[in-house]
Amino acid sequence: MRGKRPAVRGYLKIGLPTSEQLAIKFSAEDAFGLACRRSGITVLDVDAPDERLLADAMSEVGPSPFVVRSASGNFQAWYRNAGEGRSVRPDPRRPIDILGDGFVVAPPSRGAKGFYEIISGGLDDLANLPKMRSQRAPRGISPAKDMQPLVEVGRRNDSLWRHCMGKARHCSNINALMVEAMSFNRAEFCEPLPDDEVLRVVASSWAKELSGANWFGRGGRVIFDAEEVDDLLRREPDAFVLLTILRRHHWSREFVVANAMAEAMPKGGWRRHRLAAARQRLLDLGMIEEVRPASRHLGPARFRFKGGQK
Repeated sequence: MRGKRPAVRGYLKIGLPTSEQLAIKFSAEDAFGLACRRSGITVLDVDAPDERLLADAMSEVGPSPFVVRSASGNFQAWYRNAGEGRSVRPDPRRPIDILGDGFVVAPPSRGAKGFYEIISGGLDDLANLPKMRSQRAPRGISPAKDMQPLVEVGRRNDSLWRHCMGKARHCSNINALMVEAMSFNRAEFCEPLPDDEVLRVVASSWAKELSGANWFGRGGRVIFDAEEVDDLLRREPDAFVLLTILRRHHWSREFVVANAMAEAMPKGGWRRHRLAAARQRLLDLGMIEEVRPASRHLGPARFRFKGGQK
């Protein structure tokens, strides 16, 4: 592959024997992909680095054990192909594609911004992927708002709490938030919650907002101990910058710190030896650990935060 463009023609018709030959011929390449329909795969492609959007989409079509994060930080969930076509933005309001046909980049390919990586599941799961759950609306069309089922009884508290947390920062006081909550309670639930339960949820959400602990709708966070800021930033600024970027994108999952990442570092990029030195310093300090060394067959070395932290 060159970027996201296959390096050979007729790639949607290539079978297993030819694929094996191409893997040998292009062994030096660092990216590859597959033909969805021919491989029996349908990909739920979430074109945004938003785990909540991924979770919402998977709640509609069903869970998948195999989830990939792209080089851009977006997400893919893989399913067994059940005849789905290639539907780009079936709901124009959401950056989600259903790729049951055509071509898709596969992990551990390297893109312009980094590597595609498996963040849930493993290769053994590919033989037993579930099918996407069928939708009530015609294929490629999302149900209208007034046709969607109301929230079930067992999910009411969590749904109301999430709604209140998202609305709290736009409310001037707790009374305004209560109005939002009561309206949501009446409109969205099969059986509305009692008023006193709504009040408890509102009070909890407003307390989070006043304490500065409400991060709903404000993006992700990168967390550091005060000791790390006081010590590591002062003594090892390059290691601190690298650690910040790794925590920003990976949190409690294995990751790659390949030398090519140097080009994407701040201020126009770093030289490779600078990135390597920062990576080694984090290893020496025990902040990251190597899970698997680099190899020709498996690709770049993989790391994780020491002890699965953060």
